[in-house]
Amino acid sequence: MSTSPEQNQEKIDIDDDIDLLTEQIAALKELAQQHDLPDDTIYDFSIRWGTALAGRLRRMVHYSSLGMLSGPDEERFQALCEELRSLS
Repeated sequence: MSTSPEQNQEKIDIDDDIDLLTEQIAALKELAQQHDLPDDTIYDFSIRWGTALAGRLRRMVHYSSLGMLSGPDEERFQALCEELRSLS
């Protein structure tokens, strides 16, 4: 009796990835609501979103495409993707 490759794969933990991206989304929403930013307030998109999108999001996309996320983590990932789409 053989098992499918998906049954033998270890599920990947994406809690830290979800947390980081959720924090960045919250920071971006907070920034969007501020009308007058002090001169010393800088939000560097290249650093914050570069790390988030190039590293964390790609990692989750990769593991999702391989079916290596648990059911609940896949749902959380898809919800995060929907939230990111709503920001653009």
